[in-house]
Amino acid sequence: MSETQQTEFTQSYTNLPNDFYSLVKPEKMHGAELLHENQNLLDELGIDLSQETILAMTSGSHFPEGLTPLAQKYTGHQFGYYNPDLGDGRGVLLGQVKDKIGQSWDLHLKGCGRTPYSRRGDGRAVLRSAVREYLIGEALDALGVPSTRCLSLCASSEPVMREQVESRATYIRVAKTHIRFGHFEWLAQKGNIDDQKQLADYVIDTVYPELKTHVDEETRYAELLKTITTKTGQLIAGWQTVGFCHGVMNTDNMSVAGETFDFGPYAFLDDCQIHYICNHSDTEGRYAYSQQPNIGLWNCQVLAQAFSQLVPAQAIEESIDAYINTFNQQYLLKMGYKFGLTNPQTEDKHFIADTLLLLDKSQLDFHYFFHLLSFLNTENGSKQEEFKRFILDSKEWHIWLENYHKRIAEQEKQETKKTHEIPVVILRNYIAQDIIQDLESGDKSSLENWMNWLRNPNEPSEHLLRLNKDYLKPPTMCQKGLALSCSS
Repeated sequence: MSETQQTEFTQSYTNLPNDFYSLVKPEKMHGAELLHENQNLLDELGIDLSQETILAMTSGSHFPEGLTPLAQKYTGHQFGYYNPDLGDGRGVLLGQVKDKIGQSWDLHLKGCGRTPYSRRGDGRAVLRSAVREYLIGEALDALGVPSTRCLSLCASSEPVMREQVESRATYIRVAKTHIRFGHFEWLAQKGNIDDQKQLADYVIDTVYPELKTHVDEETRYAELLKTITTKTGQLIAGWQTVGFCHGVMNTDNMSVAGETFDFGPYAFLDDCQIHYICNHSDTEGRYAYSQQPNIGLWNCQVLAQAFSQLVPAQAIEESIDAYINTFNQQYLLKMGYKFGLTNPQTEDKHFIADTLLLLDKSQLDFHYFFHLLSFLNTENGSKQEEFKRFILDSKEWHIWLENYHKRIAEQEKQETKKTHEIPVVILRNYIAQDIIQDLESGDKSSLENWMNWLRNPNEPSEHLLRLNKDYLKPPTMCQKGLALSCSS
């Protein structure tokens, strides 16, 4: 570690009651190698640490002054069933750091060994799952979807047994908070109103300080609940718009900050399959792409019920309405933009839904369709011709195209013609797998390159364009629809 610590760290969670957490000594990784440090995120947070210190933190061997590793206790609904026996079983909350504007951020070390909440697990992470979380945070953030991100990634040759023997990895996750819906479920089950108020005040202090202007407790907690459900509606509208499937929307995987949280078998859509299931463990399709908005609502209802001892029934109803209204408004606005509609109208939701159904029926790629569509009303003749070849030469598509031109013409009567950018750099599962395989063979350049490329999804770099593999086009049949388990 450098002689002078330039960055100030704290651990605010220890101000809460002792039964909210357990102090934990992380299991040090032996022979740790720092595979990557996220310089973009380090700069954004204003963290000034030597590479030696970052390696020590990420491998669990030493922590700067102010950080106190602990594992949080919470519960939650998993695949619809309440599980009282949950908590941080694969990681520890190290503490907090404030960025340049005073926003507090949690630092969480993942894969650092057993905790009191590990149950039968070993508390470790493997390289495969660590790399996937490392990549997806950057991808979603760059797409404008709120997400946790990762600060650094370590690996070693230590063996970890999953379906097979794999290499161990650890990484530091950054989030506005690690408080989950399941924290409030746990306290509601305990029935201790004072503890519930204390946690609610903690969330307000660290995530939503603007709510402190409400002097009345009941009003303050009602506004907190409504803010969380509103943020959740915005988040899931973002997921649907970019074609992202989370895969495990358990309530213990839902952040009160409205950030994408706790990644397992996530995937971006390839073909536009409305009922696509990215988690092969989800045999009933509870968390299919089409079900994410409804599950978001269900989870908000569970959270609202957990708040029922703090707020009146009217506040609960208003929080649920806030989720529904926010999701509907944000989805229409964001999806409308993908169609080139700068001011989408309520009736456009039917056109959007019909288009997705037709894409599903035609088995066309979700992302490439919207990329080509963005050129349809421009002077790029080659892209227009490619779009016409991409969609099927069928009566249904001819009717769709006619209706689309009519809708765009109506818009152009009212406002100046505008172009819209659609992301083309998408972290498809086969790409993530390519990066993992490169790392397993000792090549770190692929990870470094993709961490940069994912930051600019609308403008592919010249390096990416020169690659032999055409990562910007729809995947081949053997590259599509990889379904992955939650194993880490």
